[in-house]
Amino acid sequence: MERGLQEIVDALSLRLSRPVLVDDLELRPLAYSIQFGELDEVRTASILGRLAPETARMALHDEGIRTATGPLRIPAHPEIGMRARVCVPLVGGGRRLGYLWLLDDPPVTSEELRLARAAAAEAAALVQPDADAALHRRRREQELVAALLSPDASRSATAAAELEADRYLPLRPLRVWAAAPDGPAAEDWRADVLDRLRARLPAKQGLCGEIDGGIVVIAGGRGMPGDVVTDALGAVREPRVLVGEGEAVESLRDARTSHRRALAALRVAGREPAGRARWEELGVDRLVSSLPDSALDDLPDGLRRLLEAGDEALVRTLEAYLDHAGDVKATAAALSLHRGGLYYRLRRIEELAEIDLRNGEDRLLCHLALRLARLG
Repeated sequence: MERGLQEIVDALSLRLSRPVLVDDLELRPLAYSIQFGELDEVRTASILGRLAPETARMALHDEGIRTATGPLRIPAHPEIGMRARVCVPLVGGGRRLGYLWLLDDPPVTSEELRLARAAAAEAAALVQPDADAALHRRRREQELVAALLSPDASRSATAAAELEADRYLPLRPLRVWAAAPDGPAAEDWRADVLDRLRARLPAKQGLCGEIDGGIVVIAGGRGMPGDVVTDALGAVREPRVLVGEGEAVESLRDARTSHRRALAALRVAGREPAGRARWEELGVDRLVSSLPDSALDDLPDGLRRLLEAGDEALVRTLEAYLDHAGDVKATAAALSLHRGGLYYRLRRIEELAEIDLRNGEDRLLCHLALRLARLG
């Protein structure tokens, strides 16, 4: 008779006299044995929180568990409370389905490793149907996200109706997050970020997918789902995630609007120290972010020369002067500059850009151009 996953884990644990844990691909515990001896902090947190801590997840991925073709010894990471362990991938149908874990203290022998591999193969056969179903669900959810946020109103409405009928995203209001890497990223960077999100969001409480190469998340805008999205994206490193938050909406039919505004906020996020921006806080950038980068090509020649000259001191001076509404005293203080030095820079700006800073139209044009250049 075919054994269940818990029976496989318990039998192996008793045979080896050491604790055994089986995780799914996102490092969520599927079955774990009675514990022998003292557990490390990572395993305790995984069992209690039903998910490996973020620091452990990063360390294990850095050790190569996602590409391992056989058992892998993971050294101890005392800085995060993780003892040495052995990872035995669960493989079925030509793909990785999860991991079987043994604490490597005392060191796992070759005979114990042979038994662990046999147990992992048996466990993989049980895990595969659920893994196949999860893969199918993810593909379907990707299709629904793409349809819901499609510019085709009819396609979007159909997807919204299907999600409502299937009881997705019951918490309202909803919010859409758009995310992208802050610099060059590894080929599997987006897949890793999506795995983090899916592992943390409860079933049907969030939707994740890729659209035009960017990551999109739809979840409840308040409470736990929104906090989960924020924490999961904020924990990613190398490179960090730039995040734009769309406005909160009450209906799935309005998710397209929240997505469009999340993309606008994402353009602004790149210049924010925290790498995050919210639509509700964009101010004038709500309008500026809707302009294409090519709008800079349509600036008057003089102003374009100023922006392309690479004189950051002049550009910062102009920006500070405009941000302080032409107040010379406040601008000089903000730049830690003597008034005489500020007047000299302002004259140089007017000469190079061929503008008159006493003219309201010229000041408005400069301010918009500077904002757009920062976004670009």
